[in-house]
Amino acid sequence: MRTFSRIAIALAATAGLVGATLPATASSAATPQWTELKSAPAPVSNPMKGFMPWAPAAGGKPVLAKGSLPYTLEWAPFPVKDVVTGRDTYDFTKVDAMLDSIASRGHQAAIRFYLDTPGEESGMPQYLIDGGTDKSRKYNFYDNEEISFSPNYDDPNVKEMLLHFIAALGDKYDGDPRIGYITAGLYGFWGEEHTYPYNGYVNDQNPDAINWMPSDEFRAQLVEAWDDAFDETFIQNRYPTEATKAHGMGYYDDSLGYATLEGTDWHFIPKLKKQGEGDAWQHSPIGGELYPSFQECAFSEPLRCPDMEAGRDYKALESIQKAHATWLINNDAFTVGYSGDELTRAKAASAAMGYTLQATRTSTTYNQVKATVVVDIKNTGVAPFYATWPLEVVLVDENKNNEIVASQTIESTLPSILPGQTGRVTARLPLPEKFRSNDSAQKLTAAIRVVNPLPNGMPVAFANEAMNKPLPGYLGLGTLTRGRAPKN
Repeated sequence: MRTFSRIAIALAATAGLVGATLPATASSAATPQWTELKSAPAPVSNPMKGFMPWAPAAGGKPVLAKGSLPYTLEWAPFPVKDVVTGRDTYDFTKVDAMLDSIASRGHQAAIRFYLDTPGEESGMPQYLIDGGTDKSRKYNFYDNEEISFSPNYDDPNVKEMLLHFIAALGDKYDGDPRIGYITAGLYGFWGEEHTYPYNGYVNDQNPDAINWMPSDEFRAQLVEAWDDAFDETFIQNRYPTEATKAHGMGYYDDSLGYATLEGTDWHFIPKLKKQGEGDAWQHSPIGGELYPSFQECAFSEPLRCPDMEAGRDYKALESIQKAHATWLINNDAFTVGYSGDELTRAKAASAAMGYTLQATRTSTTYNQVKATVVVDIKNTGVAPFYATWPLEVVLVDENKNNEIVASQTIESTLPSILPGQTGRVTARLPLPEKFRSNDSAQKLTAAIRVVNPLPNGMPVAFANEAMNKPLPGYLGLGTLTRGRAPKN
């Protein structure tokens, strides 16, 4: 799977500046100058981050409550049987229909596949049910009423199906621009990688320590299978293990804001730290769900949550910040909505997630034949911009209806810019012939954007006043001046 090298990140942190640069700048007699760029508040919504709702049925339209938030991601879980129609036989029609529907709104999807969701029919492929797979693990908790059953995940036929299914998913979807994140899921209730209370430990509901979890060996096999299948698309696991650490996985917390912070050993952050994964967010994303019963009241002050449990967090913003969360399901934010100060706090929490890119200064110069555009970009968020989406620097003729007269696409190093760090981007663009005399290049304005690979995808907004100037989706950097680019 794609993760940014820990060594590269360490070097970036030491250097303080990283960037996509081309060969050394040509010199002129002019004195190089920097222009400071005006900042703006962090955008509430940006691609690949923030709060998200459940996606409506494929082809359906979202029904949003008053006071809902802007968003760029949508959540879509699927039963495995939607895809696996026989042994090593797959039909991706339903998944593609949902991904196309989400992409039609300019959004990316976060998805999961499951075998067992309480209250829904089993997600087990029919060929395994017909073949006599173990259906004895019926249960009544979580409002299931024996509708679904917990599979025997160590059944050789189930294991084969899951491992082959992951490989097929990778062949089909690795690097698909319609997908932002895949939570590994597959086993456990809701595909959340747990079978509590039947997880092998004595508790009030499980006095005999019944264990419905897969073996540790098979869980490690699944992690390796995900890593083998996906080189580009981000894969996230619910719980850290030696295998998830070895394979550089991201993580998700489906109880964020409720059981996230330190102070209780089974909360999310303590589990990460115990496994030596407290800094995993530096190379792989953290996602999850704002704890469902906490969503409606999460931004009230004082908290008006009913039946609050002792020992739980009930802290949304602090959990986001300390977990370095990039995305979260928060369906109530869209089906119920917020108002007044609660809406303001919810927007701030959504803006606080993940990256915030702010261009701090720029140099836009030209000589007889080319322009040199340099821009320093600071990450003021809580996590990196993980996606290796390219950057595009353009020259715009504002006197000709904002015509782009030159452009250069640059391989991105944004994933290496950790929170609080600054990276540098340098582009050198040949000037069109008509701008090579009489200082006519001074009519041109430089601008930059992050290229969303989804054709109609939402643009990445910089936290700057000049965002969407002179063109939608671009950050204006200033007009060209004769001179040479600064070296530092």
